[in-house]
Amino acid sequence: MIDETSISHWYGVCERTAHGMLAEPLNVISSFMFMIVAVSIYRYYHRHEDLDRRWIWDIHALTFLTFIIGVNSVIFHSFPSELTELLDTLPIVMFIVLYFWSVLFRIGRCTLFQAAICFVAFVGFSHMLVSQFPRAMNDSIGYLSSMAALIVIAVHLHLKARPSSQYFMLAAIIGVVSLFCRAIDHEVCSQFSFGTHFFWHICNATLLYILLKQIIRNVNREARLKQTAGDSTMI
Repeated sequence: MIDETSISHWYGVCERTAHGMLAEPLNVISSFMFMIVAVSIYRYYHRHEDLDRRWIWDIHALTFLTFIIGVNSVIFHSFPSELTELLDTLPIVMFIVLYFWSVLFRIGRCTLFQAAICFVAFVGFSHMLVSQFPRAMNDSIGYLSSMAALIVIAVHLHLKARPSSQYFMLAAIIGVVSLFCRAIDHEVCSQFSFGTHFFWHICNATLLYILLKQIIRNVNREARLKQTAGDSTMI
């Protein structure tokens, strides 16, 4: 058995009550959801001929990061250490930052100046939350700004009468549920020995699937519009 201090060090993951790579079976198995999502998105992307012929680097990078998130999550929950913890966190942060810029340009249709202002506000809000409440929500406070950003994006798209607004709101709701599951994991240990961290994985994988599909649909939509405009000029 490992002591309470060790459990708290690993973000309150109450499923781990012993040393060894098989101590967190549900957390490890649920981590594979990210890899499944990455493969599904890759196949979805290549079913569109207009997109398959183009190298859209941010979509490829986001898909790759989703797969790496799954791989590193499996490693971390199998062999928890400071190094694997860092490897688990880095691709998540990279995904958040890259997706934030992609959605601003591709769906929000922001200028570079507008995108920079939004990004600075996002980073500033994130830093404020973490600095003011460093251990809040079972060390999950850093993700709260991302969920807030999804809600803001959904509201903005709704005001613009964009159909994708409902998907971003759905993603935000799933994100809030996933954050709740991560936050209460340590609190429910006495009632549910497996904890709720694996629900965080499942909800987050679903969230990424929705978000990535919206980026791809937007690119596909613009490709069709350009093709239609090109056909009309030839008539």
